[in-house]
Amino acid sequence: MRNIHEPLDRLARVHDGELTDQVSAAGAQALLASIVSGPGATATAVTAPSPWRLRMPRLAVGALAAGALVTGVIVGPGVLGDESATSYANSAIAIERDGDQYVARIKDPLADHAKYTEAFHAVGLDIDLRLVPASPTGVGKFLGFRLGGSSGAGPARSASGGSLPALDFTPEGCPPHQDGCELTMRVPADYTGNMSLLLGRRAEPGEEYKNPEWATAPGEMFGGVRLQDGRPVDAMLAEARRRDLTVEFSRIRPDAETGALSFEPLPADQVGGDWTVWHAWQVKAGVIRLLVTPEHLPENPFEKGVRIPS
Repeated sequence: MRNIHEPLDRLARVHDGELTDQVSAAGAQALLASIVSGPGATATAVTAPSPWRLRMPRLAVGALAAGALVTGVIVGPGVLGDESATSYANSAIAIERDGDQYVARIKDPLADHAKYTEAFHAVGLDIDLRLVPASPTGVGKFLGFRLGGSSGAGPARSASGGSLPALDFTPEGCPPHQDGCELTMRVPADYTGNMSLLLGRRAEPGEEYKNPEWATAPGEMFGGVRLQDGRPVDAMLAEARRRDLTVEFSRIRPDAETGALSFEPLPADQVGGDWTVWHAWQVKAGVIRLLVTPEHLPENPFEKGVRIPS
């Protein structure tokens, strides 16, 4: 065991003298400046194109060492050059190159979406990924997306084909809504252009779903219920009780000129049992919203391709 009173400079693996008398490369200077310039530094390099040493005061040496404690880690030849990194990791996501693809492993599905964007940008992919709370069958599925070309030059293209990233869960075959399942995305490494993606994650207790219109889909809380021709409110209340669901109501108000639909939340005591239910939205776990009209319309307003204001 070492004597605790032994001078600290004898315990150091690298001494100040070994860090002097060398001229740093321009890229190295830029990296150092980004690390020691203030609290905004978020990444530290673990590999570089060539070995380099720096002339710096003792304080700067300490600041560089502290860089090892920040969340982002970049690996690859692009750390100090113009090319993108081959891998990147922070507290929310880890991305690695695997042949002609990048594999993104989502470590924290509740993280701020800026963490995901930061990582994709680090490896040269213009992807804005947002994970939003979804119902059980919506977990691990794209709930919305926008694909754009580079610099407005039309749709993005990839030699390996495919318009959306491939999704999977690890370990293989695990139910995506359970603990221990980790979502992964595979994106062609040569993909150009940009993507904006909404991806369903498991909802936390009390969170509202971002895929409300899936309520009658198989496996959802009103799965199997058919509302194409409209159903009486009383019948749907009985179905909701059978499924142990709490019911909310909104009245549908079609615009006669534009065909757009708007919705007015109503308390249950203002909704008649003979009103008609035309659609159902899932609000959150155990809560469903029935969309109703006082009268029975000639056709379901949701079947006409009408516009619903956002």
